[in-house]
Amino acid sequence: RQHMDTSSLFVEQGAGDPIVFVHGSYATPSTWKKLMERMAPTHHCIAIRLPGHGGLPDPSDFDAPTIEPELAVLEAVVRARTDRPIHLVGHSYGGVVALAQALKGNLPLAELTLFEPVATWVLDAVGDAPMQAQVHTFLKRYRHDAAQGVPDACGQVIDFWGGANDFAALPPHIQQTMATMVGNNLRHWDICTRADHTEADLRRLSVPTRLVCGTRSNDVAHAIVDHLHRLLPHNRRWEIEGASHGLVTSHADACWQAMQQPVSPAQPGA
Repeated sequence: RQHMDTSSLFVEQGAGDPIVFVHGSYATPSTWKKLMERMAPTHHCIAIRLPGHGGLPDPSDFDAPTIEPELAVLEAVVRARTDRPIHLVGHSYGGVVALAQALKGNLPLAELTLFEPVATWVLDAVGDAPMQAQVHTFLKRYRHDAAQGVPDACGQVIDFWGGANDFAALPPHIQQTMATMVGNNLRHWDICTRADHTEADLRRLSVPTRLVCGTRSNDVAHAIVDHLHRLLPHNRRWEIEGASHGLVTSHADACWQAMQQPVSPAQPGA
């Protein structure tokens, strides 16, 4: 196996049981700053940096995107920093990466926590036509506007998942950084919308899993969490009152509290 220099691929703090955090699209490891501060007194917190984010070069697969570059970074960092089973935590696109890693099954996972994973492929796997239609309608406009170079096309993604006008509330320097990452985000959409796994694969995933969403997020985000809650054999679902898609930063205390709670024995559909 080729050795990967992992020094630029993560930030870490704390000591104890390892928790590995995966940020979303249009984001960086700073997404996890508040949660890591709360977890670091008792846990070894490792936040990975995805390809094309935080100064890292883009992956080379834009013509035929797969999630393998993300999984390669995740595996390399985990193997370099700990030899213990990890609690893997993902937000948004990071939740897609974390779920894909759990389904791949080549790292020892003690627990999985998914904050609004944007795994729209789940909608295809279960045949949720109304939610598929919402995604298709959104993506048709977004891809068109991105191709035309429409200013702040990136904001369409933020507002779609947030279910509100969240982009306008972001500081200008963050908006400007996001505007440079549209191509990377479109690659993520290609990955999110391609179903490499089936409903049966999800039913076989035995890792104890927390599924967390905000009450203000859009219907598609809720539908993905609901389907995973129904299918995963060992999971528990939380809703964070008043939170939207940025819940891990806007409602860090409530997210931290959810992460403290055990996943009780199998209760899908409860």
